[in-house]
Amino acid sequence: MSDSEEIITSDCRACKRRTRHSVIQELEEETDPESYHEKDTWQIIQCMGCLTTGFRHRNDDYEQVYEIGDGDVRHTVSIELYPRVLRNHQGLSFRHFIPPLIRKVYLQTLAAYGEQAYVLASIGLRANIEAVCNHLQISGNNLEKRIDLLFKGGYISNADKKRLHAIRFLGNDAAHDIKEPKEAELRVALEIIEHLINSVFILEKKATRLETVVESYPEFLRLINSCAGSAPSAQAISLGALLGAKRRLVSSNIDSFENQLKSDIQEGRVAKLSLAQNETVGGKEVQLYTLNVDETKPNDDSTDDLF
Repeated sequence: MSDSEEIITSDCRACKRRTRHSVIQELEEETDPESYHEKDTWQIIQCMGCLTTGFRHRNDDYEQVYEIGDGDVRHTVSIELYPRVLRNHQGLSFRHFIPPLIRKVYLQTLAAYGEQAYVLASIGLRANIEAVCNHLQISGNNLEKRIDLLFKGGYISNADKKRLHAIRFLGNDAAHDIKEPKEAELRVALEIIEHLINSVFILEKKATRLETVVESYPEFLRLINSCAGSAPSAQAISLGALLGAKRRLVSSNIDSFENQLKSDIQEGRVAKLSLAQNETVGGKEVQLYTLNVDETKPNDDSTDDLF
């Protein structure tokens, strides 16, 4: 950096905060002071932390002057950055987990917000809810009913439902009454929409790496299939021993799942397992199973593709 290189403070779209920037190149255009006096300064700037480059326009309006106290006066200065920056806004990560249409609506909403098109941004936030409902096939005559169905379907909490209705009101006011919200209201609404998208789509994908409660029979069959690889093939084994520590994932439904499993084995729909003998252990009758490692599915009508 040369001694003459100008250093300014500006919002960085990568750091998501105000940082020191160096001015790489600059061009000034100033009007005749005898007419309307103002100056435009066009700058290429670079963050001194992450080295992200951007474009900055500064307008000094020397005709609009105001007193700031003690006899000091200042003129109006306006600054715009390109690409636009939402100060202190991180945005959603793992955007590839978001369905394409919802991702497009979300990014267009951010663009409108960044351009300070607050009416359009409000409508965009409402459209995000509609897009989520469409993807989840949540039907209804209007958005009010669809939001309620999101809650009833278990996708959102009751508190989330109330917040989404607030965004519905915000979007309706913008679309029908052309009412512009305050920037602070829009920022909160954006956070609510990002929470919705994050919880319904992004966290849902990321959570597949974690163990969670098994609530359906197909999930139960997939769990057995994953545990079968480490089970002894020639030795009779109980369902609890087959599942091992993963039994905790199905503890509340294990009896009903096992009854269905035994029925499917008897009808030939689970090829990898066979019913062995029953044993009485601790006063309780326990069904044992054997693993058929070389067996294939008996027909194409098997209830579980993994078996």
